[in-house]
Amino acid sequence: MIVIRGLVQPFAGSARRTSPWALPGGLRINRAKLELRILHNSAKSLRREWLVQTFAVANGDVGGGREGKVAGAGDETENGYCVVSFYHLVDIDCPQKVVSKHKEWIGGRDIKGRIYLSRLGINAQLSGLVEDATDYARWVEGQDLFKGLRWSQEPCSGHQFPRLRLQYKPNLVQLKGGMASLPITDPAARAMPMKAAQWKEMLTNAKRVTVGEGGKTHPRDQPVVLDVRNSYEWDAGHFEGAKRPQEDCFWETPLGNKEEDVPEPLKGADKETPVMMYCTGGIRCDVYSTFLRQKGFKNLYTLEGGIQQYFKEAGNEYWNGSLFVFDGRMAVPAKQAGGQELPLEAARACELCSSPAELPHMNCANIDCNKLFVACKECKVKYRGCCCEECIDAPRLLRPVKLKGQNYGRWGNYALAVDGGEASQSESNPARERSGYKLRRQRRLERIRAKREAQKEERRKRKLMIKAAMEEKSKGADPARKSSLREHLTALSSKG
Repeated sequence: MIVIRGLVQPFAGSARRTSPWALPGGLRINRAKLELRILHNSAKSLRREWLVQTFAVANGDVGGGREGKVAGAGDETENGYCVVSFYHLVDIDCPQKVVSKHKEWIGGRDIKGRIYLSRLGINAQLSGLVEDATDYARWVEGQDLFKGLRWSQEPCSGHQFPRLRLQYKPNLVQLKGGMASLPITDPAARAMPMKAAQWKEMLTNAKRVTVGEGGKTHPRDQPVVLDVRNSYEWDAGHFEGAKRPQEDCFWETPLGNKEEDVPEPLKGADKETPVMMYCTGGIRCDVYSTFLRQKGFKNLYTLEGGIQQYFKEAGNEYWNGSLFVFDGRMAVPAKQAGGQELPLEAARACELCSSPAELPHMNCANIDCNKLFVACKECKVKYRGCCCEECIDAPRLLRPVKLKGQNYGRWGNYALAVDGGEASQSESNPARERSGYKLRRQRRLERIRAKREAQKEERRKRKLMIKAAMEEKSKGADPARKSSLREHLTALSSKG
C-alpha cells in the first residue's frame, strides 16, 4: 500500500459517505480528508493535480521536474519560483477590511513577502511558486479597486523572503512627516510616466543639449535626471549623469515649504526644467513627484515600470553597475538589449581598499553595527564580513560571513548562550533582541542628528561670512582684504 500524507487507503467494502476516489492497484483517496488538506481555494484544479501525482507515485513514475513530485515536496527549481512586485495608489475607505480579504484569498498558498495596504493604496513585493504568485497578482488586478494595476515578474531559485507580512500600514513608503499632505492618489498631481524607449531617447538628447548659441548652456532645455533611491542603492548602480538629493535615505527627504527643502540638484533650477525621476519600481517617484509639483516644477517624468522594466525593453545603455533589490537576492545584474545578463558589478569601488567591488551588498557581521556596504571579495574574507577593523574586534561578533549577500535572520538566531562566549545557535532571547534593536536604532538616529547639526552649523557660518562681507563692503574695506574675503566666500559657496 502507498500512503500519500494519509490520504490513500486500501479499498475494501462498499462506498462510504465520503465518496472515495478509486485508483489502480486497489487504492482510493478519501475525499473528505483531501478537502481538509487542500491549501488552495481553487479546489477543482488542485484535485486534478493530486490525481496526476498519485497515479505517478502508484506506478513508480517519478521523473524530473515538478510534475513528477508529490505536492509539497519542497521543490525550489528556478523555473518553479518567481518574484512579483506591484503597487497601486488609490483611495481605500476601509484598508483593514481589504487586508482581511487578501489574507482569506492567500490562505495556505506558498507566498512570502511584504504586502502593505493603507488608505492610499497597496505596495507588494513577494515570492512564491509561479502559479501562486501570479494568480495572486491577477486576482488583485481583477479587483475594481485596483483596476489598471501593473505588476512585474522575475524568475528566482526559491523564496526570497523569510515570511509573509500582509498588514495595514499608515504609509506605503516611509517619509519624514508622512504622506497625508501629498495628493498621491491624484494622477494629475504625479509625474508623467514615460516608456523605456522614450526615456532612452530623452537621455540621448540630454547629452546633445549641452551647448547653445554663443557657447552658453540652456538650463531649461537640459533635463535633470533625479535618482530618489537610497545611497546604498546608488552605490550598486545608477543612470549616467544622474544626481541625487543629499539625504542618504529616502525617508529623510524633507517635504517642507521652505526653499531649502527642494533637493540640491533642483535648487535654483527653472520651473520649466524637465525632471526625469527614477527608482526601483516607481512608487517613490510617484510619491515624491507630488511634492515637486507643489513646489512649482511643471515638467516631471518618471520611468514607467522602474529600472527592471528599462532593462527588459532598452537594455543597459546609459546604466552604470547593477540594480539593488529589496529581497534575498539583494542585487540583480543589468541586462543587454538581447536579454543577456551582465556581471554583477557595483557602480562604486570597494569601501575598504578602493578596488572594484563585488555585489551584492553585505551587512556588517558585527550585529551592533549592521552597516550595509560594498566590498571586493578579498576584503570580505580579510575583514571577516565586517565593514572596518574596529568591527572585527567587537564584543558581539555573532553572525557568520555571508560572502554572497543575502539577509541575516533575526537577532535571536545568533544569540550567545553565555555573554562573551562563542557564537551559537541558541534559543532566542526576546529581551536581548529588543535591546539590541533599540541600541542600533539609537546609534543610527544619533548619526543622523549629528549630520544635520553639522549641516546647520555650516549654513550658519556661511550666513555670518556673507553678513560680514556686506558690512565690510559698506565700510569700504581695502582692496587686499576684499580679495581675500571674496576667495573665502567662493570656497564656502563651492562647498555648499
